[in-house]
Amino acid sequence: MVLTITDDSSLSGHLSRAGSKLVVIDFYADWCGPCRYIAPIFEQFALQYTEAFFVKVNVDLCTQTSALYGIQAMPTFVFLRNNQEVGRLMGADAAELEKKIVRCIAEGGSAPSYSPNAATQEEKQFLEKYVHYSRRMQSYEDEVAQTLALSVIPSDELKAQSLERGKLNEFKLVKNLLQWFKTEFFKWVDTPECESCGVVTPAASKKKGTPLEEEREFGADRVEVYVCDSCAKDVRFPRYNDAVKLLETRKGRCGEWANCFVLCCRALQLETRWVHDETDHVWCEVWINSMDRWVHCDPCENIIDTPLLYERGWGKKLTYVIAFGVDHVRDVTWRYTFDHFKVLRRRSACRESVLLNFIKKLNARYERSMFLERKKEMDRRYLKELIEFLSPSLQLREGSEAEQQGRTTGSVKWREARNELGCCSKSALISVVLRPNDNELASKYFRLEYTCAKDEYKRGNEVIRGWENLLNKQRDVFRKEESDWKMAYICRKEGKSTGELCWSLDLEGLSIKTLNVELKGITKYEDAIVTATVCCGDVCIPLHDSGKLTLESPKDGRVDIKVIFSGGTGQRAWQNAQLFRSELKSSEPDMIVAVVLE
Repeated sequence: MVLTITDDSSLSGHLSRAGSKLVVIDFYADWCGPCRYIAPIFEQFALQYTEAFFVKVNVDLCTQTSALYGIQAMPTFVFLRNNQEVGRLMGADAAELEKKIVRCIAEGGSAPSYSPNAATQEEKQFLEKYVHYSRRMQSYEDEVAQTLALSVIPSDELKAQSLERGKLNEFKLVKNLLQWFKTEFFKWVDTPECESCGVVTPAASKKKGTPLEEEREFGADRVEVYVCDSCAKDVRFPRYNDAVKLLETRKGRCGEWANCFVLCCRALQLETRWVHDETDHVWCEVWINSMDRWVHCDPCENIIDTPLLYERGWGKKLTYVIAFGVDHVRDVTWRYTFDHFKVLRRRSACRESVLLNFIKKLNARYERSMFLERKKEMDRRYLKELIEFLSPSLQLREGSEAEQQGRTTGSVKWREARNELGCCSKSALISVVLRPNDNELASKYFRLEYTCAKDEYKRGNEVIRGWENLLNKQRDVFRKEESDWKMAYICRKEGKSTGELCWSLDLEGLSIKTLNVELKGITKYEDAIVTATVCCGDVCIPLHDSGKLTLESPKDGRVDIKVIFSGGTGQRAWQNAQLFRSELKSSEPDMIVAVVLE
């Protein structure tokens, strides 16, 4: 358990009661990205290392305590024993933090009592669903189920369309099956139609229902109930998990689509895996013999062999993508992402060693009844798959329009709520990461300026118009000109409670002498808040009202300059928090980012 301190008077009492026990204090801030990343890992360590006492101190609420311990950047971990500091670590490096905890415990005379592969209670709860998913593939092997699927699939026609020089092309067969399934067989449901009057029910009327016995019989452990606007009747939408039942209903969302499509694939004797994405999506993979690899298939999108669709097109922040075959389970996350490092940082629900051990045990159960030849083939495929995962570039499909598209199924409102409209949507985030070019590297100097009055950036001799064009991301902010006061600034959009923008620099592998950041015109009215921070590597440092920060010899890596707008009062609260407020006639830069290299 982790104790959270939110005032300056509480910590001393808890430290006294801890006595000679090791105390690990996490000095954090709610606005700090690295702090949010390390938080669940810190909770895990508290459960594992019961020999220590774990505490979190909010630096914004405990300013005196933070000053007492000399906290300059977040997160900072301070290690105490008998109220004396025995160690300190700055930054969100989970591996280094764990090493430090183990070392400090050992120095205190006790060894940590834990098994590195033993799952915590939270990890067990997370992994439990995968045991259930691993069993579902057996249902697709049922002969009756496959026969029923074949009775509705135009298999002869699809196979005829898939012939190449008189021989069946499995890839074409899957492609044709996807096309038929999407356009002729299955139907997407946002909200169900009223069976009495045919009117589509409103999403706002949705409520949770209790499954009836006949619904449970076909695996519906969840039921959505809507109210018809026309006749006021309740309209039930049972979420069936029985693939045979779905051959009859022929409708649903991505779960039903993938479930029914896997059965159709197995009915055509295509070796198939059902794929679960922890960020709320499911699809499948089909083994294509001629390609000697697993091929991604998304039935509700009618897309094949485009694994980066979700990350590049939809903008998903993937974490765990697990594939379930009839006799094996694989972690296939790395097929669906180009940035392995970012995904690893997001995978906080379960330690990697625990997940690996868990999947290994699941596969060991299958192998007990597996023929030797099949085992050799599965080992060969697994090795080939692992080699494929080592190179993200192997997942690229250059020239593929599908790779860049957002989600197409579901209403716009529903897709926008899930942030899956993709790069073409107006609400999508910009993603520019600046890196010193050859000339800047040669001169060992990078400088970026932005002048709000002119609404232009200057980088060396290059001028870039438009405040949004060099941002890494922005949300609910805009540049405003006041014709009456003749001022310009950036603030949040009208009616929005918060706004955010971020500039990013890639300084990976560079030796940095100094990093200077200056943000001018930070203006606040009526209790408004402008929170500006610089995150460098795994630490975040706040910029106070001066807007100036100089870092000497910072770590190489990514630098994010973030500004969050909030607070204010009245109808113009959105306008009370401003950045770069300056006269329209001004030609002075309002932002300066300067990097001096060694």
